[in-house]
Amino acid sequence: MAGPSFDPNGAVRFDLRNGTASDARGARLVLVPSTALGSLDDESLARIGAEIGKACGARVGARLGGGNGVRNATMEVVVSHLAGEVALTGAFAFHIERWGRAMVAVVTNASLANDAFVGALLGGAISAAAGRDAVAAPLGHEGSTSRFLIGSQETADRVKALVAEGRRYADIVANLQGSAS
Repeated sequence: MAGPSFDPNGAVRFDLRNGTASDARGARLVLVPSTALGSLDDESLARIGAEIGKACGARVGARLGGGNGVRNATMEVVVSHLAGEVALTGAFAFHIERWGRAMVAVVTNASLANDAFVGALLGGAISAAAGRDAVAAPLGHEGSTSRFLIGSQETADRVKALVAEGRRYADIVANLQGSAS
């Protein structure tokens, strides 16, 4: 069953007379150059990323009928809406790769190449849209492309340990799939 496609029309509104920007639901926005965030520590960037992600996910959840609507929609529809909302923030582009039961977010063109920021934004968006906790654990980088495993905090902790051992992302995903059976 196909769902509604992402429509960016009216997603961001500018009121130049009053000097405001807002999202489609009326929440105020502030446009900030990514260089202004570059000097912040990882904890601060993670908090900012999580808030941006939660706002994106809340808009997707509202559009698709709440957590149940998101969970009943196809993955393609949900990812299309989430990717559209995230792209509107200017943070990055992403798509999802399926590796068996594993979901890997492939992030490109990040305006702020910081795993804490990107991971928190992804986790916040998915959590808010689905109404369930989700964590995006960094798997590694290849040029300007980053990969994040989407899962539970427990899985994220396992990913972190495997990355620290120097494992490549394909080996990590295969290892996690093998231990889940």
